[in-house]
Amino acid sequence: MRLNGMMAGGSPPGDGGGEDNIFSRDLAPPSGDKRLRQALVLGVVLLLLGTVWLYLQGGENRALNAMSPAQRGAFFQETRDSIRESCLTDAGVKRGFEKRCQKQAEFLTRFPECDEACRREIAPVLPAPAPR
Repeated sequence: MRLNGMMAGGSPPGDGGGEDNIFSRDLAPPSGDKRLRQALVLGVVLLLLGTVWLYLQGGENRALNAMSPAQRGAFFQETRDSIRESCLTDAGVKRGFEKRCQKQAEFLTRFPECDEACRREIAPVLPAPAPR
């Protein structure tokens, strides 16, 4: 059985394989148009990823703001008590819990109920600000 057309690597049957033939191996893809399209697609993808990342960053804040004041107050007190029990002692921050305590303390600062006294209490647990 003999292969005809594209299966044999040639042009489709009945076609002369001229310059207008899209199956011709002689035609090079237009490089300028292709690069522009790739750059646009990459730009759109990066913009979309950035938007999703920014949206996800505010997820905890949106969840806290969606709670009723009574629910949020109880959750705040529970989180604060947890930090006091597992992170803060008379001698300072408990060893072995530094990262966990830092995350909890950072989360606690997102509550509107965390006033200046709250921030002073958890200050030893919060990570040091990055130098500029």
